[in-house]
Amino acid sequence: MDFYLQIVVLTKILLTLSHIFTQSVFMKKEKWIFCLLLLVLPCTMVLAQDQDDEEETSYGKEIYIERDHDRHLKLYPLHAGEIHLGYEKMRAARVSNEVDVAYVYRSYLKSDDFFLPEEKKVKGMSVRLSQRHFTSKKRRGTPFGFFHGPMFGYRYLAFEDNAFELPELSPSDPDYRYVGQLTQHSIDLSYQLGWQFKLSRHFTTELSLAMGARAKYAKAVGAAELLGENIIGHVFKEDDNSAMLITPVPQLKFAVGYSF
Repeated sequence: MDFYLQIVVLTKILLTLSHIFTQSVFMKKEKWIFCLLLLVLPCTMVLAQDQDDEEETSYGKEIYIERDHDRHLKLYPLHAGEIHLGYEKMRAARVSNEVDVAYVYRSYLKSDDFFLPEEKKVKGMSVRLSQRHFTSKKRRGTPFGFFHGPMFGYRYLAFEDNAFELPELSPSDPDYRYVGQLTQHSIDLSYQLGWQFKLSRHFTTELSLAMGARAKYAKAVGAAELLGENIIGHVFKEDDNSAMLITPVPQLKFAVGYSF
């Protein structure tokens, strides 16, 4: 029953976030992103339940989970431009699910230097869901050791006015150009490999590497070619007010946590 309760709670959280952002900044054409997120959420949770059922059948006994370490609260201190927190819970003897949320205050646009993108102030949020499969038989029932698994994420960013740094001209000037506020929605799908260490009775640390792809939908009224020229990624569709892009997403993650 706990499995289904978790789906309901997480779905309600995402619906609440969707409502808040829809009332403030979302347009009708952009709501499909949250719909997709809500559809994928139960699927990711079902994978853990399937693993649970499979192991229960194989061993013919109750799944063992060490209750002193089956939950984790985490902080990701090295995520640039974010205040990033996570919660992980064991779902089976060697399977866990993690939900991360972050407040995003800084992002990046293209610059003349390919290796040094231009930093921009933003106001945004991100939600990430992941599932981890632990391989250690010795640490069975705990979230420690080598792990691997998929990650799915959603991110919303609202850039400060004049993110493209256009000249500030009077509306009466013949060269004046109106460009609205830049907003960006993105979804990403990655696969991660990592190791979670137990430092003491309750304190832990984690180091992992993930690789995947991110699809972006950027919008700014009147921006036209500025979107493709400034948003990081490969443009596969654009018009006068919006653009859709895709880009690879390599991630190196470090976390400190408290297990209980």
